[in-house]
Amino acid sequence: MVVGLLGSAAAYAATPAAAPIRIGLLAPLTGSGGPYGKEEETAAKSAAAYINANGGVLGRQLEIVVADDETTPTAGVSAARKLIDVDGVVAITGVWSSAVALAVRPVALEKNVALLPVGSADELTEGDNKGLVWRFQTNGKNWGQAFANVAAKDGAKTASILVLQTPFTLSTVKPFAERFQKLGGKVIDTIYFNPNQPSYRAEVEKIFSKKPDAVFLPSYIPEFSAIVREIYRSGHESKLYTFSHAADSGGKFVQNVGKAAAEGVNHVQATPVGNSDAYKLYLKQTQQPEGTIVAFGANVFDEINVLALAIEKAKSAKAVDFTKEIANVVNAQGPNVHDPVQGLKLIREGKPFRYSGATSDFRFAPNGDQVDLDYGHYRVLNGVSKLVGTTK
Repeated sequence: MVVGLLGSAAAYAATPAAAPIRIGLLAPLTGSGGPYGKEEETAAKSAAAYINANGGVLGRQLEIVVADDETTPTAGVSAARKLIDVDGVVAITGVWSSAVALAVRPVALEKNVALLPVGSADELTEGDNKGLVWRFQTNGKNWGQAFANVAAKDGAKTASILVLQTPFTLSTVKPFAERFQKLGGKVIDTIYFNPNQPSYRAEVEKIFSKKPDAVFLPSYIPEFSAIVREIYRSGHESKLYTFSHAADSGGKFVQNVGKAAAEGVNHVQATPVGNSDAYKLYLKQTQQPEGTIVAFGANVFDEINVLALAIEKAKSAKAVDFTKEIANVVNAQGPNVHDPVQGLKLIREGKPFRYSGATSDFRFAPNGDQVDLDYGHYRVLNGVSKLVGTTK
């Protein structure tokens, strides 16, 4: 499925100088990532529409071309090749699944197209990426360590790990265990499960029968919801910790399992979601209520904004040029700017600033990873996620 934001014949008949700058969005509109694909599409289109309504970039409009990666590497590679070879995109954003992102990365590098994934597998930014790969999400290592910090701060002395087998979720396991043990805790068990199992009863009973203080459950919302229902039916009481996109997702988790089963579930994500002016702008542009927690949509909103700023700063829509400015847009010395339109104005005026993101006030390491992140610890209380603490 491919959808253009500016699909009129007039847009394609424009002169080369006025032709839109095409940015690809490779989103999981179907498959196991389906709960997150639409929020990515809405975020990308809303960001582009806001920028376009205020003059665009280099005097040109941004065009978002959306492709469904079906949450599978094979479909993702096929869709990425079409975005590059047929649609002529200068960057591919979104790419929620780490497995898809890892499959698409060689294609983007071969074609000199920027790749801005939200997948967290550590391997995405390892090796020679030609300066083209920039992750708009924390990596698995740092996320795992943040979970250990939160569980230990909650008083947990023992923990077990029940983990979905995907490249991203697996990348959080060893960092969690090492940090938790360093903080004086003991890891009792690590058990793996597969997506879309007909039942998770055996895994749940094995993990919870030893009554650990905490259970780290790196998963996605479909599997996490099924497991929490099983935990609730069985009456287990160990504290649960997972990702915000599994235990919140705009209220979908509570809808899936009910308020009673969701009560007390802990989740963690990069902050300052909810406090950031850029995040408030994201909610406004996507017409979502204040206080809504939407991790991946906000990531993609940042991707489009940073791309727009980098392209304007480089005075070029070629990836080999504008990717050199991506780190400068967020790492530079200068006042924080949360609105991309204001940032574009400052670039044209030659004035310093740095973009402060919607999902976090991040910076980039030389390898393209986001660093200097804070993580919010949220807990579901009476059906609503409440911020109860933060950690590095």
